[in-house]
Amino acid sequence: MKKKFLWNFSLFQKILLGIIAVILVFVLFASAIIITAKPEQVGKGLRKIDPSPVSVEKKSGSTTSVYTDLGQLRAITADDPVVVLIITPYFSYPANDKAFFEEIAQKKLQLKSLILNYFSVHEKEELIKMGEDKVKKELIQKINEELMLGSISAMYFNEYIFLN
Repeated sequence: MKKKFLWNFSLFQKILLGIIAVILVFVLFASAIIITAKPEQVGKGLRKIDPSPVSVEKKSGSTTSVYTDLGQLRAITADDPVVVLIITPYFSYPANDKAFFEEIAQKKLQLKSLILNYFSVHEKEELIKMGEDKVKKELIQKINEELMLGSISAMYFNEYIFLN
């Protein structure tokens, strides 16, 4: 007569298996209760993704173009030790303003430097407390101070990732 699989365990192993089962059931029930009691808290710490450059252009029709030539930037924060922040900024500008586009293209390195300098004077926790929207508003203001032939009204980030 064969013994069943569970009967092959010693008493100690059966007790450990029971404790693991109780912990697993507790975690599942606690998770279900938290999710159903406070659904607005689920994913609260996650970043809301900005629209893609293509969808920004499509949404505005032919009145707006998107400048994406700044590419992916690796900024460092004022923390000690430094924290690396990877950002891929892009912004919209009036599509029919060729002179403004040329100014942006000519000042591309200055704009990159401005963005990198902005992050280098802030610490990671400070940037997190400020929030991505405030960071974008301040960057728009600084960029517009550099531009003479026009201004940008919206900035987006494809990536906004802190590396520890």
